[in-house]
Amino acid sequence: KKAIIKETDITAEMEELKSIRAQKKETWGGEQSGNIRLREGELWNSIKNKSITRLVTTIYAHTIVFLVLTVQVNLLGGRLLREEQQEESQEEQASSPSSDGSDRYRSSHKTVLAKTYHHVFSTGIPALVEAVGKATDDVLQNWDVLGGDDVSLDDVSSWMETVRDSIEKRQQKGISSALVQFIIPDGAEQSSEESMDELARYILDETYDLLESPTYAHAERMCLNITFTHLRVDGYAKLFPPPTINDMREEEENDGEERKPLAKVITHLQKQTVATFYKPPSHEEEMKDWEGVFRMMEEPLPSAPNVYIPKFFDAVTELSDISFN
Repeated sequence: KKAIIKETDITAEMEELKSIRAQKKETWGGEQSGNIRLREGELWNSIKNKSITRLVTTIYAHTIVFLVLTVQVNLLGGRLLREEQQEESQEEQASSPSSDGSDRYRSSHKTVLAKTYHHVFSTGIPALVEAVGKATDDVLQNWDVLGGDDVSLDDVSSWMETVRDSIEKRQQKGISSALVQFIIPDGAEQSSEESMDELARYILDETYDLLESPTYAHAERMCLNITFTHLRVDGYAKLFPPPTINDMREEEENDGEERKPLAKVITHLQKQTVATFYKPPSHEEEMKDWEGVFRMMEEPLPSAPNVYIPKFFDAVTELSDISFN
């Protein structure tokens, strides 16, 4: 969350708009009025683009983290089970792993998590924000906040779908995910990982292989479809409530669509939809479900992304099974 907010911060724009409001009172009707209004329009359009960019990027980042963690936890669990079974068959040690073995697994998994998410948060997400930002700029270039444009629910959904087409390359129907470029580091960075222990190297290599597989691409696509649908139904659709009788008369004059000022939609969009992605973390639930990510965390994750995706969703279950086995 912090990585995305850093890249889409609108604090500077909001502060300058406050300053402009004060200037307008002093220079109303003067020679500078035109320049001030032009600058005000630029700031509002920047806020518009960054707000949509933040929203779409948040969905992508949540999906990436959710699926990559699913892959790595199952890779580690499968490896641990196979080693235990091999030790039992050879009767070299008891059925339960030694404390040294458990420590080795925890140490290796910490290394893998650190390597994976350091790259995602320091390099991948900034690059993803930039890509989504460019796509958003193209989609919204003809929508003017200060000009008084009105938007409908279908307009907002259309923005999302067009940005998705650009980022996910959905029209190309490829067998691998277009988002893996923001997860897997380039060759130079991967070569610096050779000093890791064998177990960590195994999990990381297998992670990269699975992320480039059709199974991962399918799970990612299904998760994204569910998430964007959830965003519309339980998120920004609430900005367009069922019309009253008077509203219905107005809708008849506007092709039957409920429309709201673009400025109002933009200013309320983030607040209205953030609840669809975050819930107060429960220490008990988090530790029970994930064992604190194999008991390596004493506190729960700061949010519970994708909690609306069924735990036994077929595509995610298939990805988990392949990773484990």
